[in-house]
Amino acid sequence: MSKVFLGIDPGSKGFLTLINGNNIEYWAIPTIKNKVDYQELSKIFYNLFMKYEDNIHVVLEDVHSIFGASSKSTFSFGHIQGFIEGCLSSFQLPYTKVQPKKWQKLAWEGIPLIKKPSTSGKTQVTDTKAMSLMAAKRLFPKEDLRATERSKVPHDGKIDSLLIAYYAKCNFK
Repeated sequence: MSKVFLGIDPGSKGFLTLINGNNIEYWAIPTIKNKVDYQELSKIFYNLFMKYEDNIHVVLEDVHSIFGASSKSTFSFGHIQGFIEGCLSSFQLPYTKVQPKKWQKLAWEGIPLIKKPSTSGKTQVTDTKAMSLMAAKRLFPKEDLRATERSKVPHDGKIDSLLIAYYAKCNFK
């Protein structure tokens, strides 16, 4: 069995993406009324462990608090990330944490820089969402990047988890 790669964009609107050869599978972080369903999330990791055991490498986005975010949202985000790391450790799934700038550097290779106004409106900053969308469309032109079939726009968490899984595939063969 060849190695498979799981990319995780943590967060209550995050996603998990598994690249298995030419097949790609997605799971939204399960929620109940905007709260993470930890039992369902642990079932996903358990099923991955049972199916792939020693043939999987997981890359978890290593993110920190976001400037301007509330302490409540930062705490919630850290809680989800800690739970994911606990599941990966308890199921003995090998994983690597990677900072966004590192996986973005690989995924964005050859993509022209896209800028947007900063929150103050006085400067321009890199539009990371637009850059990632462009990279995902270039690398995976046949993938549906919407969260569900009913969604109208691409989902940032799905896009990021796909690009993180791509990073895993390129770095952990």
